[in-house]
Amino acid sequence: MSEAYTKEDYLETDKPFAELFAIKNMFEQKRQLEKMAIAAKAVGVANFKSLYAAYCDSMRTAFVPEENVTTAQGQPQELNCGDWTVDEYGVRRGVGSCETVACQFPVVLTRRFENIDSGAEKVEIAFRKGSCWRKLIVPCSQYASPKELVKLSDAGLSINLRMANDLSDYFTDLYALNYDRLPVSKSVGRLGWVSANQFSPYVQGLVYDGGPEYAAIFNATHPAGDYNAWKAAAVAFRREGYAARIVLAASFASVLVKPLGVLPFFVHLWGVDSSTGKTVALMAAASVWASPEMGKYIKTFDGTDVGYERTAAFLNSLPMCIDELQLAKNARGQVVFNVYRLSQGAGRIRGNKSGGVDVTPTWANAMLTTGETPINSLGAGAGAVNRVIEIECTTANKVVQDGHAAAQAFRLNYGFAGRDFVQHLLQPGALDQAKALYDAAFAALNSAATTDKQAMAAALIVAADTLATQWIFADSNALTAADVGQFLASRAAVSLGARGYDYMCDWVGQNLNRLRPDVEQGDIYGLLDGDWVYIINSVFRRVADEAGFNPTALLSYLKSTGLIKTGGGKTTVTKRIHGSVVRCVCLHLVQDIEQTDSECSDFEPL
Repeated sequence: MSEAYTKEDYLETDKPFAELFAIKNMFEQKRQLEKMAIAAKAVGVANFKSLYAAYCDSMRTAFVPEENVTTAQGQPQELNCGDWTVDEYGVRRGVGSCETVACQFPVVLTRRFENIDSGAEKVEIAFRKGSCWRKLIVPCSQYASPKELVKLSDAGLSINLRMANDLSDYFTDLYALNYDRLPVSKSVGRLGWVSANQFSPYVQGLVYDGGPEYAAIFNATHPAGDYNAWKAAAVAFRREGYAARIVLAASFASVLVKPLGVLPFFVHLWGVDSSTGKTVALMAAASVWASPEMGKYIKTFDGTDVGYERTAAFLNSLPMCIDELQLAKNARGQVVFNVYRLSQGAGRIRGNKSGGVDVTPTWANAMLTTGETPINSLGAGAGAVNRVIEIECTTANKVVQDGHAAAQAFRLNYGFAGRDFVQHLLQPGALDQAKALYDAAFAALNSAATTDKQAMAAALIVAADTLATQWIFADSNALTAADVGQFLASRAAVSLGARGYDYMCDWVGQNLNRLRPDVEQGDIYGLLDGDWVYIINSVFRRVADEAGFNPTALLSYLKSTGLIKTGGGKTTVTKRIHGSVVRCVCLHLVQDIEQTDSECSDFEPL
């Protein structure tokens, strides 16, 4: 200290504070701060350090011009940064010992985004490391939370938690000071219908603001190549047969699911033979909207239920294309893919860390899949079978003959037809036309032979193909209700109870030796008695359960159709078998089961 200060000097003048503030060397300034604090306390001023901090704040404010602006070289735009200094050396504020460094390189806000789907705001952060400016899009809640802000270190914004507190304050100030100055862009985090007259990604100036996990799909959804070349390839592909025409039509039909109020549905191409064109058909369907390269828009069955749900919700109205069903098999060779969950159009309710629940994902689209086997198992529920149109592909009945040429054409040319189709749908009266076509096809398909849900999916495909033929292909090769109707499942095939009954009849034929009255060794399953077979209750339930049928539900169906004997309101009766009285399911068979398996191969319900 240059002189001894009195209590009045500390409390009524700024001389001691100015002397200390003038010291540029930070180490020396802090040493003098401690000495002055001791001297001030000796004359009765105990709060010298807090007074000095207030003096520094006042000096910092005094040195800030009316509008202090960012001056980093190559910055996207000049912004008002308040009492912060933003230049080549980073982001900081204060002077002397009160200086705080928020970032060691220049970082600014460049744009605001308003999500047209949810209304949520995000911002674009630009920062320069070396000679290059890099950009990130983050929710406002992320820069407002230091702990969340630190996570941006993975993207190159290298900061620690201490710096994150100051950087969060800086972003908050920068946002408030430049709210009207920052340009605003419309953004979206998914594809499909956003409103009655907006369809993502076909909204002018629309920017993707979602996470990196779906950026590849969004970026793949754009036109490339030559539209006429795609049309020529697609018209040739449609001439290949029903399977080709249906899968391509289903791709267009996907965007009609929501506006026409139809349930999501599956079209599944399957066949044990390879090189039948199943994957090429999926590429053709994907090329309507996006690049058909595997791993971009088209995914495989090597995924989880949560992954399928979130991908379906992201695509929302666009078709979900999944290849190679065999990848979804477990160690026992059983398919473990849940058709019913995806065809419901809504995900599971999931809790979050805050004690509430996450937003439930929803979608309204078509699922186009391929595999070596049918997508539904023997014991699949009626709801799952109802939502799937399955088409078998064989070597003798390929989807496409020259798969290589077709695949090459769709790889090089894609994304035009989907945009064109949506633009037509947005014209006045187009959806009314689609609804009229759908209603007419549904009336033709909805009969006692099939279910209404199967007819709904098929009618939507017919309506979409009629519109695509009129607006895009102009080849007079539109699908009819009869063309698609031949691939629909019958009511008996959809009914879980009918399939369960057929399975139990087959099981009886396979186990005749365990149902005879003269069995001398081995397990006994029951007793055959003419047109009736008594199956021990525990055996019946085990066999049904192993086949994927709920035993209680199956017995209820058999009781309601008169295919089992009942007693006292129960679905079982008592029967003496080999001297023991046991509870049995008494199942009626249409015809007598003879002594050989070959004579009892078919049983039909009454």
